[in-house]
Amino acid sequence: MHRFIANVAFGGSIAAAYGAFKFLGAKTAEERAHYDWMGYVGNFIAISALLPLPFAGYWLGKEIYAYDQSLGITLMGGTFSWLFIIQAVLIGNLFLGANYYLWLSMERIAGAERFRKFIKYLLASIAACFLVWATPHSLVATVEEARKMGGSHHPMLGVLGVMSAKNTAVNILILTTYISFLLYRRSNKEATVPWARKGNIIQFSIFAVVVIFVIFLGVYGYFVEAKVRIGLSVPQVLSVLFAMIAVTAIDIKMFKNAKIKGAIEWGKMPARSQYALFFLAITFTWLMGLMGYVRSGLRQYWHVYGIMKDTSVDAFTPTLGFAANVVSVTVLIFFSFIAIVFWLSGLSGKKDWTPKLAQEGQS
Repeated sequence: MHRFIANVAFGGSIAAAYGAFKFLGAKTAEERAHYDWMGYVGNFIAISALLPLPFAGYWLGKEIYAYDQSLGITLMGGTFSWLFIIQAVLIGNLFLGANYYLWLSMERIAGAERFRKFIKYLLASIAACFLVWATPHSLVATVEEARKMGGSHHPMLGVLGVMSAKNTAVNILILTTYISFLLYRRSNKEATVPWARKGNIIQFSIFAVVVIFVIFLGVYGYFVEAKVRIGLSVPQVLSVLFAMIAVTAIDIKMFKNAKIKGAIEWGKMPARSQYALFFLAITFTWLMGLMGYVRSGLRQYWHVYGIMKDTSVDAFTPTLGFAANVVSVTVLIFFSFIAIVFWLSGLSGKKDWTPKLAQEGQS
């Protein structure tokens, strides 16, 4: 399930990158409008899959621990633990890039300027969660540095390196991204239902209660044993899912037959928004390659862990540095091929769409 959802996000990001490539090379307003719309749809698919992806990761981790606890220890606290710091940085960049694109997308919508004042608060939330998520539990330090710290754990930042803090950070990060999309969705709409004010209050209350609940469970996790702490991620996930589903249901009802304040001007996007789509596609690909190495290397010298050994001479796990280099080169080769495919798509001289069909698809 985790890999399936990741593949959906990956596919959406590649489609968005193609739209960005064509947008930057477009010569007419109609072409820019079409490929702007294409990039948005691809990115929407990618973000829609990105939001539940950490939940699927929790589920996968839970299954790994349930199968063999030593596998989980190797995964999160052993050989592969530092790759999860890289993973945290990459996923944090994915969320930052996705939000950045959504904020830039508001420029194409009349009426969205009223929500721009909230962007700085959303950015602060994302940055804080990003920093917590990327903080390692133990630091690579010299003997002298370790002595000054009193061990491998930083006396102040060490508390942010455990899963209680990271689970809390990623759940709030997901909620923040969802709020960005909610603001984008509302950009050119004004609710006309008589209970609109109450609806907004209810939505805000749901967010507030869920955030407080998630933070409470995160803090509570420091005072219980590891077995209980791992289980606390489940109510955190369920509460965030509840918030997104409940708020979406209210929003759909509240903005049905809403007053439209302005049309969406497809194509009215700065060039940097398209580079954000390239960034997301590359980051998704690199992340999937690195995590694929983790999934495969976790078995170590087993075909089936603990049941069937791999007795061949090649049954070894490559070092993290070697694997990272191989994955990075593979990503470069992959995008070289993608660039060739994008280039070839423009050689025929034929449009892969017509203005009439594009307008029908965007309506």
